[in-house]
Amino acid sequence: MKIFSYVVIPIFILFAYWQLNDPDPYLWFPIYLFVAGMAAYRLKRTIPKKVLFPIVFAYSGFAIYHLIIAPYYAIEVEEYREGLGLLIS
Repeated sequence: MKIFSYVVIPIFILFAYWQLNDPDPYLWFPIYLFVAGMAAYRLKRTIPKKVLFPIVFAYSGFAIYHLIIAPYYAIEVEEYREGLGLLIS
């Protein structure tokens, strides 16, 4: 499963970099960089379930919130794209 971490780290660093051009990078840059950091941490140690489950629930809940507030479901809507990004995370 280390291969998965090696793939996830650069992808989410790139996602975080792309968020610097967003109107609210202070929110999305740390969210995506945190995922890359967790994948990097996972290369050396396992992530305890006490830490992992709250993070998964928080990201999932935030994704559902963004998908609900989207006025319609199309890739042109920023809330929809943000919700999808959180689901990928």
